[in-house]
Amino acid sequence: MEQKFSSLVNLLWEACILNLNTILTEEEANKFSNNDYYYLLVIQSLQKPNFSQIAEKLSITKPAVSVIIRKLISMDLVSKSQSIEDKRIYYVELTDKGRRILQGDNAIYKWVVDNIADIAANQEELQVVERIFNELVKRLENKGR
Repeated sequence: MEQKFSSLVNLLWEACILNLNTILTEEEANKFSNNDYYYLLVIQSLQKPNFSQIAEKLSITKPAVSVIIRKLISMDLVSKSQSIEDKRIYYVELTDKGRRILQGDNAIYKWVVDNIADIAANQEELQVVERIFNELVKRLENKGR
């Protein structure tokens, strides 16, 4: 079972990399890191955050956020806009290109979930798989604490 799980994870990772390579140039793909992907996820989840919100979520300094945002802007993955109310505040949001990266990966994850539903013999079996996934997520979330 461990070998099959490893194969599944590696095939999903490969599909995500192929998705990334259809969106980024070769040069951009070489510069793009796992951390950059995580930053995109954080920006998406916070829905047009300011630099302070990103710093808090990532537990890093605002100057470190500035460096990250500059890199992502140079790759056209995010954009920043100045607050109308307070000119010291900048908001960050994904560009179409940044959204396409995450949407492509979400399509891969949806494919997996749809196939699990097709493979499950019945609703009870599907609920067992869902319970296992929920428990794995909970344990992984607690592992880092």
